[in-house]
Amino acid sequence: MSLLKNLRDKGVEALIKNNSWVKKFGEIQNLSIDSNLCHADISMLLHGEIFPIKFRLYYQFQEDFLLIKKITCEREWIDEALKYFLQKKDLRYKLPNLAGSVAKILF
Repeated sequence: MSLLKNLRDKGVEALIKNNSWVKKFGEIQNLSIDSNLCHADISMLLHGEIFPIKFRLYYQFQEDFLLIKKITCEREWIDEALKYFLQKKDLRYKLPNLAGSVAKILF
């Protein structure tokens, strides 16, 4: 089962790292995924900043889609902005090829 879990985690990681919205705001320095709790911890160097900022992304799978349920940030003003712009919305991303097929089987 750990092979399937690793494939799923790699799919989540690829979606986060290759997301154009993420790249628009900065560069990911570190990314760790906790599959059991369905969240990713991201350390990101935002454009114009000199120190990385930490984010937590909460997700769930729905067929071959990854739904981003919530994003939090250690910086209060960014956290409030995320709550405001993402209120009552889920972000949906189609999982890449094999990871999507695995997600369909597992969920």
